[in-house]
Amino acid sequence: MLDRCPRLAAVPGVLALLVGCATYQVPSEIGEPPIPDLALSDVQAAPASHVGQAVRWGGKILEVRNRPQVTEIEVLATALGLGGAPSTEGAGLGRFIAEIPGFLDPAEYPRDRRLTVAGRVAGAQTRSVGDYPYSYPVVAVAQYRLWAPPAPEPYWHRYPYYGPPFYPWGWGSPWYPWYPRWPYYW
Repeated sequence: MLDRCPRLAAVPGVLALLVGCATYQVPSEIGEPPIPDLALSDVQAAPASHVGQAVRWGGKILEVRNRPQVTEIEVLATALGLGGAPSTEGAGLGRFIAEIPGFLDPAEYPRDRRLTVAGRVAGAQTRSVGDYPYSYPVVAVAQYRLWAPPAPEPYWHRYPYYGPPFYPWGWGSPWYPWYPRWPYYW
């Protein structure tokens, strides 16, 4: 039957692709920003006037501290991209503290991993960054997502003189004897 209708042969592949895409779901609280979408700088300027308002922030983890009832995660905020994923590029937007109920193992939440949280502003705490007193907005977290670390850059991007590591005919370039490789190391 498949030899009579070649389009039917593609159906299992398309279904497998759709099922694979359907398994990746971001919690709805993290996927869509709340309305109004509060900026971290606005909450830092007047934390008392924003207590109880919904926020969705994310960034890089700086430190994890376990308290008796909650885990405090200090985060360097960055812009959020599609699906609420924090950007890996660009300047930081400020710092905030995410309070997540229960115990989280600091080994599973290492420094520089990306984290997105959704919750409500619970106030602010003043702590020092070096010798500077810094006002940290505190978020009582309802939903959060720890993002996988970014994939490493392929090594041929780091060494542009040598191109991709392989060719269909084997390792190295077929023009090796006829063109110079810069810089010379030998």
